[in-house]
Amino acid sequence: MPHAKINGIDIYFEQHGEQGEPLFFVHGYTGDVSDWRHQVAEFASTHRVLVMDHRGHGRSEAPTDRSSYTIEQMAADVEALAEELGFERYHLVGHSMGGAVAQEVALRSPGRLISLTLHDTGHVFELSRVEMIAKFTEYRHMVAETQGMAAVAAIKIPAPRPPHAKPEREEEERERLARMSVDAFIGASKGLDAWQGTRERLGSIVTPTMVIYGDLDFFLLIDSAKHMARTIPNAVLEVVPEAAHSPQYERPELFNAALRRHLERSTGGAAK
Repeated sequence: MPHAKINGIDIYFEQHGEQGEPLFFVHGYTGDVSDWRHQVAEFASTHRVLVMDHRGHGRSEAPTDRSSYTIEQMAADVEALAEELGFERYHLVGHSMGGAVAQEVALRSPGRLISLTLHDTGHVFELSRVEMIAKFTEYRHMVAETQGMAAVAAIKIPAPRPPHAKPEREEEERERLARMSVDAFIGASKGLDAWQGTRERLGSIVTPTMVIYGDLDFFLLIDSAKHMARTIPNAVLEVVPEAAHSPQYERPELFNAALRRHLERSTGGAAK
């Protein structure tokens, strides 16, 4: 199981495929490399695919310092891992929190990216301004502190199940959440909430960009996706029907087709 010491933290990663341009997938809050299971299977024949677990997620080390889980720090982790593995230029795909990370990478290191995909994410995460979400987040943090992560994993999410959700995947996600550290669970949540976003910086993203979302995702993220597609120069917008927050897993055939189109139209996007 490959790990690399990145910014003082043991980061778990996997590489798949031996030819083509590097394609780096970055997961969201409480996720891990398994979020990209269907993309690894699809793209490893044409690209050198890299997936990683963020600090405090999956099999990566979880710092006890909750202030270390900032979006900027996770962006630095992504950049450092790419450099460690010799990825001079690469395609970058970021989901949800990983999309915030990907935006920071695109703004910090534009010369390193061949293309950018912002997937069910936002240019700012203002979910805490929705009273119901703020109270639910506060409740889960309290349960984590007082009862542990197994109790958090047992809390039912107050949202309807998407039509293409896989029950076995939902159980896998609950088990994964139960194994997460309290420090990472709360630290990453607060880090995302504290992120200032890219509202004033989106127009400076020069990387060929695709914005993609499921049409059943949360309305604030859909509104943000539309704003990003309008604001990032020459961005392309794709919508996955009958999918919620994770179309890469709910409807992978549609998500993968859109991503492949984006890779192929981007400079140097096709495998070589």
